[in-house]
Amino acid sequence: MKTALTEHRWLRFFTFTACYFAQGIPIGLVFVAVPARLAELDVSAGDISLVLGVVSFPWAIKLIGGPFMDRFKFPSMGFRRPWVLLAQGGLTLSLVAMSFVSISADASLVPLMVAGFVVNTFAATQDVAVDGMAIDVLQHDERGRANAFMGFGQAAGAASFGALCGVLLSIAGMPVAALVCAATLAVIFLFVAIVRERPGEQLMPWSAGQATVRAEMAKRNMLTILKDLTRVLFLPMSLILVMVEFINRVRDGIAITVFPVFAVQELGYSAAEYTAFNGYVGLTTAVLGAMLGFLVDRHGAKRFLLVAFAGSAATHLATGLLPMFWTTPGFLFPMAGLAYLFTQLIFVATIALFMNLCWSRIAATQFAIYMSLANLSRTVGSLGFSVVADDLTFAQDFLLMGLLLAGATGLLLLFNQATHTERLNLLETPRAQL
Repeated sequence: MKTALTEHRWLRFFTFTACYFAQGIPIGLVFVAVPARLAELDVSAGDISLVLGVVSFPWAIKLIGGPFMDRFKFPSMGFRRPWVLLAQGGLTLSLVAMSFVSISADASLVPLMVAGFVVNTFAATQDVAVDGMAIDVLQHDERGRANAFMGFGQAAGAASFGALCGVLLSIAGMPVAALVCAATLAVIFLFVAIVRERPGEQLMPWSAGQATVRAEMAKRNMLTILKDLTRVLFLPMSLILVMVEFINRVRDGIAITVFPVFAVQELGYSAAEYTAFNGYVGLTTAVLGAMLGFLVDRHGAKRFLLVAFAGSAATHLATGLLPMFWTTPGFLFPMAGLAYLFTQLIFVATIALFMNLCWSRIAATQFAIYMSLANLSRTVGSLGFSVVADDLTFAQDFLLMGLLLAGATGLLLLFNQATHTERLNLLETPRAQL
């Protein structure tokens, strides 16, 4: 049986989907179930947004891990896989530690923020390692489909464990919810432990095997890596896409607070009901996103992303402009479903575009920086929103998110992948290396 990622396309797809599912598990707990439970306990939108801003901060600084992964390797076990295993193990153990945190009406939010911060530190590190491994082993014409599957994995993990943990937090508390998450992550760890990047590599440090000889094995110092990063990150198309994603992720930082608080405190749903709905819709849109992933490769990620941005902007603006229909299931449920679907499609297409921007020699670091900037934007959105959250109406919240998405749509029109590819080719010329 072939267990090397470079030998089997569907093994690549399945492995990266499983790794992204693992990332979705703490997302479901920390960013879906926990805020819903806090809203049910009548914690203010401002305080919930502050908690989410703090616990999401590791995702904003995960770029720190990129240079270390490019510089320090254990190639006999693969170029990225050792980091994936290390982060996955840490994520599992940190969720075991989180089981000692209590969520109640009179409990301090500080222990929750500390535990959530540690959990997301390992989740973000795992994300950097998995993305670097994906860029390294995926064929160029597989990236659209692979990102669709990876997006499905993360969305499915977040949706299913958001729903499950929403129930568990209500009836059994954080100890049971966190330990169930940890047990599932341990199973995924075991799967990654039996998959190699390339044939002949070691499964574990004590196993038989050897490193694959590649030009990338030559050690490069940090100064060279930083020099290359400076040259590629400030290319025009790189800056445009970073700005587009900044606007989009600020909206995400607002949405992770608004959606559960709106459902629980405005519409009167329980935390379990909200997380269950989030799970149903999230799983459905994750499947649709995976099914539509081939369109990214066929029609181009930019065109795909433009449609998703425009659709999401229209959905948010319609919701904000028509509050008289909020109690009508025939209006609100389709709007919620469309918002989730467009968000999933945006995720898939954006990741594909950022992968295409990467320069192979520093791919892990460059991609980690892009994703870190995106997550920093989400943190900025959450922390910034925490200042004004209690002063805005829900209608104004939705209008604000819709306007942000409309702005991202307009800015994306300036993006041109062909121009960026030409500039990358120029960087590879001998003169450009001087």
